[in-house]
Amino acid sequence: MRFKVFTLFLAIQALSFAIWQMNSAETQVMAAEPTPEVHSAPTETLVDIDFSMRNFNESVIELNQAQRDTITEALKHLPEGHVSSVEKIVLDYDKTAGRGLGGNNLIILRGVNMGFEEMVGVLVHETGHNVDYAYLAPEKEEVESTFMDGSYPLYITDPSIDFYQISWESDTKMKKTASNMDFVSGYAMSDPFEDFAETYTYYVLHNEDFKALSASSPSLEAKYRFMKYNVFNGQEFNTGKSEVSLNTRPWDTTVLSYSLSDFLG
Repeated sequence: MRFKVFTLFLAIQALSFAIWQMNSAETQVMAAEPTPEVHSAPTETLVDIDFSMRNFNESVIELNQAQRDTITEALKHLPEGHVSSVEKIVLDYDKTAGRGLGGNNLIILRGVNMGFEEMVGVLVHETGHNVDYAYLAPEKEEVESTFMDGSYPLYITDPSIDFYQISWESDTKMKKTASNMDFVSGYAMSDPFEDFAETYTYYVLHNEDFKALSASSPSLEAKYRFMKYNVFNGQEFNTGKSEVSLNTRPWDTTVLSYSLSDFLG
C-alpha cells in the first residue's frame, strides 16, 4: 500500500522508533549489521539500510542474518535511486504478521514462513511502492489530478500519473476499456498503486515473461515501456523464461516461481 497520508506516516514512524528502542541493544550484541561491499561493476548499488526487527528471539539469529544478507544483495541489483527511497527495513518474526508493507521510506517483511525467493519477491513489491511514493516525486504541487492517496490529492506533475492513466480514470475507478488482460495480476487490479507495485515486481523478476506478455495487450506494452524508460532508465533484467499464458493472469506476482540466482546474477 502506498502511504502519503500524514497520520499513517506518524504511526509508522512511532512504530519504527519503538522497535529501535526495544531491539537496538540486542541487535548490536546478537546479530551485527552486515557491512556492504563496494563492487566495481557499474550495475551494482551500494546499500545502506537501517535494519531492525520485532518479535525476535535467539532461535532466529542465523535466519535473521541470512535474510539481511539476501535483502542487501537483492537491493544491490536495483537502481541506486530506487534503493535510496528505502531507509529502513523491519523484519517481523511473528508468524501471524502480514507478508509485507511498504511506504514512507519503510518496508516491513515477515521473517518466518516465507522462503528466500518469496521474501525477495515481496521486498521488490514493497520497494516498488517506495519508488512510486518517493523516487517518482512531483516537481511542483500546484494542479491536482483526479487521483487521491487517501484524503490527499496527487498532482499532475507526479510522474506516476502517466502510469496510472494507462488503466485508471482515478484512484478508485478503472477505465471502462480496461480488461483483466491489461494487468500483470489480479492484485494489480486493486487500485493504481498496487498496479504500479505489481508491474514493478513483474518487470524486475519476470522481465522476459513481461516482454512476451506485453505483445498481447497495448496497455501492458505501455506499462512495460513506462517501467523501462521512466522508472529503470532503459535497464532490463535477465529474468523469466518467455513462457507465459496470454489468457490467464496470476493473482499475485510475488509468489510466482522465478530464479533468484538469475536475478542476483
